[in-house]
Amino acid sequence: MKRPVSAKRPNASTSRGGTGGKSSAHARPAREVFRLSQSPSHLLRRAEQFAADLFARSDLNDGVTLRQTVLMAAIAEAEGASQSDLVRTTGVDRSTLAEMMARMEKRGLIARAAAAGDGRAKSVRLTGEGRRRLAATLPGMRAVDRALLAALPAAQRAAFQSILSELAESADREIATLPDALAPAKQAMKKAGKAGARVAKRKMPMKPAVKRPTKRR
Repeated sequence: MKRPVSAKRPNASTSRGGTGGKSSAHARPAREVFRLSQSPSHLLRRAEQFAADLFARSDLNDGVTLRQTVLMAAIAEAEGASQSDLVRTTGVDRSTLAEMMARMEKRGLIARAAAAGDGRAKSVRLTGEGRRRLAATLPGMRAVDRALLAALPAAQRAAFQSILSELAESADREIATLPDALAPAKQAMKKAGKAGARVAKRKMPMKPAVKRPTKRR
């Protein structure tokens, strides 16, 4: 007499709904891959480096970098501008701009003096040598601008320049919301903290020297 065929027991993996014992409802979503080729910030940085390389390879830079030329052009537009004004105009951060101006002042390209009505601020002007260098490097800067636009189809050049202007205006609005005194205040607090630490160290009582017993010979 044949035994009745028993029903097959369901597989543990299939009974849980999916392979490997994990439900498809709890499957991890695919991680999005970050691609530099699609990053606007990275592409802007590449474009900036492209412009700097074009300027450096030209024979019209007179030993001055593109960023230094931009700074001298900004000073020429607003003679006597403060360093804070130049930060907003050029987009160069405050610490980098201060280092650049220190080097350019040492080379005799710019001169700084206390601003009228505010002894803490510095007004900046071009020296005669700075004006000569700016006049020598502006043709190179214009050539770089033409090369950048020439890399684009003619129908896109006006839109490209308009988009860059909109981004610069957005940066100006963002910077305008930041308090100018924030960075100097932080520096002052840092200096005060260091000075207090030095005073506390001087007032700290010295430990008495421990007298060691002399050994008998």
